[in-house]
Amino acid sequence: MSKTASRRNHIVQYLREQGTITVGEIMERYEVSEATARRDLEVLEQDKKLIRTFGGAVLETVRKEIPFYRKMEINSEQKKEIAAKALNLVQNEDVIALTGGSTNMFLARRLVQQPFERLTVVTNALNIAFELAGIPGIELIVTGGVNRTQSYELSGPMADTTLERITIQKTFLGADGVDLMRGLTTFNELEANTNRKMIEQSLEIYVLADHTKLNHRSLFLIDGWQAITALVTDSQVPADIKKPYSEAGIRFV
Repeated sequence: MSKTASRRNHIVQYLREQGTITVGEIMERYEVSEATARRDLEVLEQDKKLIRTFGGAVLETVRKEIPFYRKMEINSEQKKEIAAKALNLVQNEDVIALTGGSTNMFLARRLVQQPFERLTVVTNALNIAFELAGIPGIELIVTGGVNRTQSYELSGPMADTTLERITIQKTFLGADGVDLMRGLTTFNELEANTNRKMIEQSLEIYVLADHTKLNHRSLFLIDGWQAITALVTDSQVPADIKKPYSEAGIRFV
């Protein structure tokens, strides 16, 4: 493998781990010129490995959905940090809802480790339901609906009908994109509609998203920020990215 090909493979691997990379980081990490760094990003974008942004690149996530098993490997430590923060928001006898997503999967694993006397969990994600099934102290409600193999989420009219009959105290919402202007987005229209129904039935809504999802957009709108209680993210959010959200009145956990 040539030095150029090896460097580009390392850039893609870095993106899988961190979610973003800048031209300056490429120049510093690989000791190349700005022209070479930009050429690397141009070639990798042509190969559909990433999306170039102003001054850098992000993972190719807007046009191509990452399978769930791969999402569990990306930024796993940050997602565990978010799950720990979210767990502090859950109290005994709560009625909570978990959408699908890798971060919510980490939250489900934390719930299993807690000694709840009674906690009601509503979910439309088959893998999360399997994780929580049969756990003492957890009453599990699973929506109906059509399963998507990419996310294991049940969605559609059957799921929406189930949610209409439930009052939820706290919903923990996963999203593929979190953008100040666009709002919360995901890859599938039916999933977006079902997630929006879950929001409508909830008293509090917490968005779980690691720092790489901020300022990114996916295909279909779940909802805007007007109904969101807080954004739960990890400690690696740069100050210049966090500031506009805070100024817009969005609370961080």
